Amino acid sequence: FAEMGRQHYGGDLKGKWILTAGLGGMGGAQPLAAVMAGAHCIAIEVQESRIEKRLETRYLDRRATSIDEALEIIRTVSEPTSVGLLGNAAEILPEMLKRGIKPDALTDQTSAHDPLHGYLPLGWNVAEWRAKQESDPKAVEKAARESMKTHVAAMGDFWNAGVPTLDYGNNIRQLVKD
Repeated sequence: FAEMGRQHYGGDLKGKWILTAGLGGMGGAQPLAAVMAGAHCIAIEVQESRIEKRLETRYLDRRATSIDEALEIIRTVSEPTSVGLLGNAAEILPEMLKRGIKPDALTDQTSAHDPLHGYLPLGWNVAEWRAKQESDPKAVEKAARESMKTHVAAMGDFWNAGVPTLDYGNNIRQLVKD
């Protein structure tokens, strides 16, 4: 994030905010990294347990259950702050675009490299997803890949709107291309 700040914001991320998704595994470090680089961070995550874990380990500062709540937190807190936003990036990114909400940077570190176990399909809840991983794994993978198309399209729209946009080694763009 510091390098992104150097490349796009003269090295100063103060007052900027980064939008990302994925708080599992390596993605869990993103909120802390953003704050350490001087930015606010909103990190979208579908599993409440992952948000809770990041709060407990202090890699995350706050939680929110809506876009408006997350934005209000970063608007009203003066120090760099990270917010775990419960939701699905494939739903939230298009909604933000529709509402004209533009982060200063966008990235993704969902577990898209594993469409069966790592990416919740749009419109599904976690319990349904877990059950279908066992009963109908092909349907889960197909629905996850379709959702990734929506997610990556929104990332492209942010990029086209001038928002520095990148993924972080999760292969989401390649999965959509395939």
